[in-house]
Amino acid sequence: MGLDGSVFLPGAKRLAAAHTLFLVDLPGNGHSPDGNRDDWSFAGFADAVDRFVRKRRLEDWTLLGHSFGGYVAMQHMVDFPGSASRVIASCTDCDQEPAPGAPKDPFAGMPEDVAASVRAAFDREAEVETVDDCRRVWLDQMPFFVGALERVETLRAAFADVAYRVDVMRESERDWGELHALAALRASDVPVLAIAGACDRAQPPANARRIAEAAPRGELAVLEGAGHFPFAEDPEAYWGTLRDWLA
Repeated sequence: MGLDGSVFLPGAKRLAAAHTLFLVDLPGNGHSPDGNRDDWSFAGFADAVDRFVRKRRLEDWTLLGHSFGGYVAMQHMVDFPGSASRVIASCTDCDQEPAPGAPKDPFAGMPEDVAASVRAAFDREAEVETVDDCRRVWLDQMPFFVGALERVETLRAAFADVAYRVDVMRESERDWGELHALAALRASDVPVLAIAGACDRAQPPANARRIAEAAPRGELAVLEGAGHFPFAEDPEAYWGTLRDWLA
């Protein structure tokens, strides 16, 4: 939320030899116009994805949603069943209710001074006024999202130049609608890959496991040592897993 498709670069280019890639910025995010702000919701964003697909007459296509984008991908399965030929649920979840086995305290095991700094950064989200404010908030949150603290600067470097958007980030606490995609997953016959970082505090592996178990053609991939942004933290493992699954 508040970012643009460049977060997937340069790693996503590893798929470009065999696949045409679209890095889609949701309304109000990245380089996309705001659109109707009343449509800033899981359902509204899922509809924007569907319009993107229909405009380009895409066939036999794969939908990858990461984190908040994964919520949108799950909502897309609810609202447009069978549209995507394959779905990749990346470090995300599929329902409002916590997944069985998910940790109750996402900060457990984090040094207290680091946790305090990260909590303060989350609290500043609703107060951002400039792009630089957004960047500082995100970079200050990175210890929460990284798999191991010694790699935090690697993650910060990957997020230094993305297209931050102030308004949607300030709306982080808005009501995005309720997400209930388990029934859609169970009814779907499309292949679903649920990918998780083993050390992801934001979206623990229990979430991905629930997605993979719900989908009749679901598969689970857990990347050891990785946090919430494995495509930046461990690109070889992340993009290699996607490449092999798509093949």
